[in-house]
Formats: sequence, structure tokens, C-alpha cells
Amino acid sequence: MTTKIGLLVGRDGALRELRTALVRTADGAGGCVVVEGPAGIGKSHLLEALAAEASRLDVAVASSRAAELDRVTPFATLLRVLRSHVPRLGVGILEDSESSALWRVDQLRAAMEHQVRDRPLLVLLDDARLADELTALALRVLVPALASSPVLWVLARRPGPVRGVAQTAQEAIDWLIGEGARRVRLDPLDDEAVAELCAHTLDATPDRTVLKLAARCGGNPFLLCELLTALRQAGQLRVDDGQATVVGTGLPADFLSAVHGRLSDLSERVRRLVDAGAVLARPFTLHEAAGLLGCSAVSLVPAATDAVTSGALVDHGDELAFRHELVREVVYGALSGPVRSALHREAATVLQEEGRSAVEAAEHLVLCGRPGTERAKEVLTKAVAQVTPTAPGTAADLTLQMLELFDETDAGRPRLVADAVRLLAAAGRVEQAVELGEQVLRSGLDAPSEAALLIGLSEALKHAGRNSAVIDYTDRGLSREGVSEMARAQLQAIRAHALLAAPDLSAAQHAGAEAAKLGARTGQHAATVFGMVACSVTAQADGSLDEAVRRAREAVRTADLAGGEASQRHPRLWLGRALAAADQFAEADAVFELGQREANQLGTAWSQPLWHYYRAELRMAAGRLDDANAEAEAGIRVCEQFAVRALTVPLLGLLGQVSIHQAELSKAREHLHRGQALLAGGLGAGPEDLAWRMALLAEARGQPEAAMEALTEIYDGFPHRLLLLTQDSLAGVQLVRIAQRAGAEAQAKAAASATRLLAERNPTVLSLAGAAAHAEGLLHGDLVTLRYAVQAYRSSPRVLAKASALEDTARAERKAGQRSAAVELLRAALGHYQSCGAQRDATRVARRLNRLGARRALTADAPVSGPWDTLTESELRVVRLVARGLTNRETASRLFLSPHTVDSHLRHSFTKLGVNSRVELTRQVLVHDRND
Repeated sequence: MTTKIGLLVGRDGALRELRTALVRTADGAGGCVVVEGPAGIGKSHLLEALAAEASRLDVAVASSRAAELDRVTPFATLLRVLRSHVPRLGVGILEDSESSALWRVDQLRAAMEHQVRDRPLLVLLDDARLADELTALALRVLVPALASSPVLWVLARRPGPVRGVAQTAQEAIDWLIGEGARRVRLDPLDDEAVAELCAHTLDATPDRTVLKLAARCGGNPFLLCELLTALRQAGQLRVDDGQATVVGTGLPADFLSAVHGRLSDLSERVRRLVDAGAVLARPFTLHEAAGLLGCSAVSLVPAATDAVTSGALVDHGDELAFRHELVREVVYGALSGPVRSALHREAATVLQEEGRSAVEAAEHLVLCGRPGTERAKEVLTKAVAQVTPTAPGTAADLTLQMLELFDETDAGRPRLVADAVRLLAAAGRVEQAVELGEQVLRSGLDAPSEAALLIGLSEALKHAGRNSAVIDYTDRGLSREGVSEMARAQLQAIRAHALLAAPDLSAAQHAGAEAAKLGARTGQHAATVFGMVACSVTAQADGSLDEAVRRAREAVRTADLAGGEASQRHPRLWLGRALAAADQFAEADAVFELGQREANQLGTAWSQPLWHYYRAELRMAAGRLDDANAEAEAGIRVCEQFAVRALTVPLLGLLGQVSIHQAELSKAREHLHRGQALLAGGLGAGPEDLAWRMALLAEARGQPEAAMEALTEIYDGFPHRLLLLTQDSLAGVQLVRIAQRAGAEAQAKAAASATRLLAERNPTVLSLAGAAAHAEGLLHGDLVTLRYAVQAYRSSPRVLAKASALEDTARAERKAGQRSAAVELLRAALGHYQSCGAQRDATRVARRLNRLGARRALTADAPVSGPWDTLTESELRVVRLVARGLTNRETASRLFLSPHTVDSHLRHSFTKLGVNSRVELTRQVLVHDRND
């Protein structure tokens, strides 16, 4: 009989790698390992061996296998893992269908963080390629989020191309590998390992005849063991003096014939039970099988006992299951078409009666091949409605299957097609959505159906960052006769936001105003809110900050009153940004904090990168460069996790700008070139997002002509587009400086004039007055105007802008022969730059002080004596709270950050301190504090 040890023959290297990861987890470090190989290669046995090793190391184990029909039930895979093995995690979190998927994942993350403080955890997921859409999302979030906690994830999967929802799971695993998960590939066994496995299986030395037959299995251990077992049961193996020989005729040619041979020996009642299990395609109860077969559960007890005894099925707690998915596939494949169809149709009815998910019942109706009854349509429609809010990819696949099976003349087909396009786009499968959408649009739709299709497609394309396509599709919808005002309101709102990246914002302002008007008239509150915030952005771009704030506040009030979809437009995003532009940093921060909490509760994935981007902008304006970097990095990770790409380019641009200030030009170049590649690939972005940052890099590298080339659109936009100057009050000065160095006097004057115009339109914002005076003083070399700029900036929260004004005024004082005044101003500028972590700027000012002979006056940073001295204040705050036992979520709540931002600070801290777990971090904190 084959032993577990026998099935691990030839896997010493893989076992060693997995055990090493497990030992690290037992010591407090997290991680992820992906085990890959074809069916039957030994992945499951490796996972079983690792689970046994975990028990010896006192590591808790949560393990299960994804099933074929998991993909149609949200969180099905993760629920099975956690419910069966780690009940303390409170799986009711995942079953709370009233809450958003992202909120549930976040709650589960907090629960897991709490549990593993007492005992490390090993999570084993076999056949992970079959995981449902929300389990795939959870893996993207939980694996990196728990990387510093003692949680080891081991995911086993078959390689190969997949489609539909299964692609979501495979892509999530590929993403984890790209993020650093270890990959362990299981190759076919070599000849020596095959011979050893034969000896284990037969308890005898295989001779040439056995090895020749074994070679047919291609080094696959499961197929080999099945073949040898079939030979033994058929009396076709003889063992003499410890040597095994093949005898007889009619040998099985392969695994399929071996399995068929074994199944033919089963009784009729056992075979019927096995057939029912193959159709259910997951671990099943006797009651479910009985319903499928039209008999009582009690009558199946003897058959179940015989099935387990014969090895056809295995005991799986309260359920029965196949010992290997390959066996189930063979049994299922052997069913005739009519039998298979009848069993699937019956399964749909049984599962409904059992209270199972409508989605699972719908999948059986689709698989039966003939669901075209009104009852079937009702079940399928209910299933799509049930799963759409949380798993649009699953809903899209169900809808596509319905389209294939329903008659072309069905009256509801056009709207069904529109739903399929919308769902595909919402699931991030944009190319597939566009392909189907174009195909259907060519065939002709009625006006309401076409409008519904174009709205869903346009909105998803907007979140994907493809603004030009959005404009084309919304234009098409708005030009179609017979489109309702409610649909027009939605189209105008989406169009307005796509137009915000255009040089001329008048079209965006018009579309936003139309959306707000039509939305208010028709009760389409979401369109009203989205139109209002577009008008807020255009007002900000025009330099009317009071109007921008007013419009955004009105949008917030409307959303709060209307609730529902309107609140999911999150107007506080744009209110916070308008407040920040008006120097109201404290209120902006509070608005972002409240808004992001609401977004987390509602689970609106598209908004997550925006919260991080706008908070990163605010941190940089306040001179908190490390915090800005952490927020932007968190935003990039969220874009990748949730496949929401629209903000990727601006986030990369902001990271590049921070890197320039921190004297990391190669890193800045890497970020900005990555943004350029995405832009070339079709993502949309305004000139403020990337071109501005590319110009700053060129200027830092001494290339004023290249900087001017990048800035053409920004200079040409003055005085009508002032958005950059409202986002970054230092921009006007830098634009003047770049133009002067390139000898472009007209552009320098245009930048100074635009900066003055913005200040005049907002007389109460002192930073803008300071920026205008700074730009004009730099343009004309006017010391008096520069001194005024320094005075205006004294109460400004914009530290970098203040430091720049001090630096330029010092240069003018030095030129006027006022050395002592110049030294004093440079010292103040140096202090501000150093407090911000702006190393490049601080180095430049320090050199100027040196040239003035003020070496003793330098207030340089204290020499770094160890890794603890490299931690920023924010990183220290996070480190100390985590070392006290707080989870990332608790730490985030205490510091008014998002858990993603805490993750960024922790990753930086771990790198600087040379640790990779919370346990090691806590030890270092204790040692450091004891010696401090």
C-alpha cells in the first residue's frame, strides 16, 4: 500500500524550502509560497506533510481545497478554509452580505492579526486556481497586509491558461509572486525517483517490466500509484523474492483506463452515489446526493460506507469528497450527455431546496445545457442580482453563459447584453467588455439599452484611466435620440470627469453643470453629486478657490442627504483637496479622515487610490515628505490590488517629485518613466500629473531645454488653467526659474502673471500672496518683493514653499551686499529643508552657507549612529505602537491613517532595522529602549 512517505519521493528540495518558510513563521515572520505543478504531481501531499510539520511546531493550521463551483459563490473558498479549521476567526464577518466586500476583508484582517499574536498560523489552499472572485481579492489584500505577522500562506495550483473568474484567481496569485511570494515548481519525477516510488507502492523492487509500464505515467506520482494499484487489484502483478513483475494481458494503457477499471468493480448503488458527487463538483452531504438521486439519505448510508472503503470517496468531516480532483474529472467525463444534463437540472432544484446560493443553482442550470424555461430565467436572474454587488466578474460570467443559452429573439436579450458589458467592465475585464460592447452596438440596440451599456462601459473605462475612450462613448450616448434625461445626467457626469484631463476645462465645466442640473431634475442624485465635484475642480483650475470649496460642500450635503449611490461618489475627496488649496490643512485632513472611513465601510474600491493621492499631496505641501511618500506608495499598492489604474500615473508622478526633493534622482527617474509607459499604453492624465514632474526631474539634472519641452502644455494653459498653481503653490516660482534658465522670458512672465492672478482671486490665502511675490521677485530680481514674500509665508503651512522663498531672498540679499542677512535667511531655509527631509535642497543651501564662510552656523542633522537614527518620526510612531502589540488596523486608527499607509511605514522600518517580523521588531524596541 502506498505510504505518505512514498508519495513524497523526489520532493526533498521542495519540502526543505517549505519547512524553512514554516520555521520562519514559527519564529514570527509571515510569507507566501506558491506550489505549482500539473494535476497528480504531488502538491496535495506536500501540503499535508507541511501541516503535520506545523503541528509539531505548534503552528495552527487552516487548510482546505478550492472546488469547481467555488467560483460562483463569493468568499466560498476562504470561508471553507476558515470555518473548518480556525473557528476563532469569526467567519461570520465574511458571511455578512449586508457589508461591502472590502470592509469584510478588512475586518477579517484585523481578526487574523489578533489571533496570530498568540499562535502562528499556516493557511493551506489547494487548487487555488478555482478560488472565487472575492477570495482572490482577499488574497491580494491579506497576504501583503499580514506579511509582518506570523502567517504563512501556501497556495497550490495547476499552471496553464484560464478564462473568466478562474482568471481572477490565477492573476491574483501571479501578482503575489510579483510582490515577492516564493514559487516552488514540482517537476515530473526522474527515473530514480520513479523506481523508488514503485518500490514504496509495491513493497518490492520493481523489475524492468514494471519500470517500462511506469514510464507511461510521465513521472506523475499520482497516476503511477493509480496504475500500480489497478494492476495489483487485477492480479497483474506478481512479487517473488521481493521483486515485482508485470504478468498477464490486457494491461491498462493509462490512468483513465485504470480508473475506469476500478470503477467498474463498484456496485450500482455506489456508482450512482459517485456520479452524483461528480456532478455536485465539491464536497457534498448525503442529503444533497439523496435529493439528486431521488431517494432517502438513510438508504445511501451503505453505499457511502462502501464508497469510502473502496477508496472511491473519502470522508470529509460531515461531507464526502473525491480523493483527487482527477478522479472526479474522470467520473464526470464518463457520464453520457443526457445523464449529465438531467443530473445538473435536478441539482439546481435540490440546491434551492437546501437553501444553497442561487448562484450555485444557476451554475447547474447553465451546465445542464437547456435552461430556457421561465423558471430557469428567474433563477439565473436572481443569481446575477445576488452576486453583482460583491463579485461582478462572477455575475459577468453567469450573464455571458445566459446569453449563449437563451434564444436570439428573446425580448430581454438586449438589456442582458448591456448588463454583461457593464459587469465585465466593472470587473476590470475592460478589453472583453469593449469587444462585446462594440459587437452589440453594431447589431443595433434600442435607446434605453444602448444608454445603459454606454454608461456602464464609460464608467469602468474612466476608472481604468482611459479618458479618450470615455469621451467617445459618452458623446455617442448623448447624441442618441430617445435617451432619457436620467441617463443623460449619468453620461454627462462621467464625461465631465474624463474631460478634467483636457487642457481646456470649459467642456468639463459645462458637462458637470449639465449633470448637476439634469440629476437634480430627475432625482439621479449620484449624477448630481459627480457633476458638482467636476464643477468644483474646474473652479479650482480657474483659480476660484472659494467657489471650489462651496461647490464641493454642496456636493457633500447632497450626498449625505440622498445616501445610496450618491454617497458612493465620495465628494469629500474633492472638498478636502479644495480646502488644502486654500491653506485650510487641518480641516482638509479631517475631511479626508472622515471620508476615507466612509469609503472603507462602503467598500468603493475606485476611490481608495484617490484618498491616498490627495493625502499625499497634503503631506508634501506641509513638508512631510516621508509621510507623502508612504501615502503615495500605499496608493500604488491599492491600485495594483484592486486593479483600479486611473490614479497610477499621478501617484507615480508624486513619488517622483518626492524623490527629487530627497536627492534620489535615479529613483525619481524610475517612477516617472514607469508613468510615461502607462501613459503611452492608453492611461489618461493631466499635464499636472506627469509632465510637470518630468520637467522637475529634467531641471534637477541640469536640462532646462528638456524641462521647457515637457512644460509646453502648462505654459500654454495660462491664464485659463491654474490647476497646478492651486495644487502646488511653489510651482509658479519653479516655472519662472526653469524658464529663466532656458532663456524663455515670455514663459517666465506668463508663469509670474498667472501666479499673481491666482493670488488676486484669493486675497485671504497668504500662501498664494507669498507665491505671487516670490515669483515676481525672482522674475525681476526685486529684493523688496522677495522680502515681502518671506513675510507673507511666515504663517503659511507650506514649509517647502516657505524655505524656497527664504533661499531666494538670501541670494538677493547676498547680491545686495547684505551677507549677515543672507546667512540668517539661509540658516532658516536649511532648518526647514532638513525638517522636511528635503536632502537635495538642504545640501544646496548648505553649500551656499559654506561659500559664505558660515560653516560653524550649520545646523546639519546629527550624524547617523545606527539604523534607529534613520527612522522618521512617523515610522517611529508606527513602530512603537506595533511593538506594544497593536494591530495595523489599531495603529492606523490611533494615528488617523489608513492600514495601507501603516503598511508602507512598517515596510520601510523593517528594511531600515533589518527585521522581517513583528516579533523581531518588538525585541529591537525593547533592547533600544533599555539602552537609550
